[in-house]
Amino acid sequence: MKTKDKIKNISRELFNIKGFKNVTLREVATELSISYGNVTYHFETKNQLILSLYEDMLKETVEIIKTFDFGNLLKSILDAPKITFEISLKYLFFYVDFIEIKRSYSALSLKIEQDNNARKNGYLNILKQLQVQNLLRKELTDNDLDYLMDLSGAMRTFFFMNLNADDFLNPNLKNKYVVYVNNLIFPYLTEDGMKKYKCYK
Repeated sequence: MKTKDKIKNISRELFNIKGFKNVTLREVATELSISYGNVTYHFETKNQLILSLYEDMLKETVEIIKTFDFGNLLKSILDAPKITFEISLKYLFFYVDFIEIKRSYSALSLKIEQDNNARKNGYLNILKQLQVQNLLRKELTDNDLDYLMDLSGAMRTFFFMNLNADDFLNPNLKNKYVVYVNNLIFPYLTEDGMKKYKCYK
């Protein structure tokens, strides 16, 4: 593994355990038994390192939509949290320290907002397809769907922000998350959509 990747991996683990504010680049160097200069050669600042980790997380998240079966969109949407759960745990500090990261790094905060808007546009098209397929209520406007996506994002962040140490020992944590996220869409489904949802469960 390249040194740059080792730095990112150990930093991500330390950020997840201690919180990004409590980890320095010097500590990362110590953990890897390399010089501080070696770390700053690859990442001059912690800001650069966090931005690189964010871009890695974004790439992994974007890949999810490529797996969608557009012939069975509802199942694809309901399956997505199973994948996002693993990614969210991998980059847990982005959820736990979300407010602090936004406050500390204005450039990254702006990028997160722009990326979220772009991703929401993609999911908006998917939700509209569900309306065409008579699985999502047709009276829902673009504003309604936008609200639904914002609510979903907030719920996901809230879920991970409120985990405690004991939760990680729970073998049903992933299933709990999937149900927690997917239950949000249920009231917005048509009668046919609700039947398919219940069959999926």
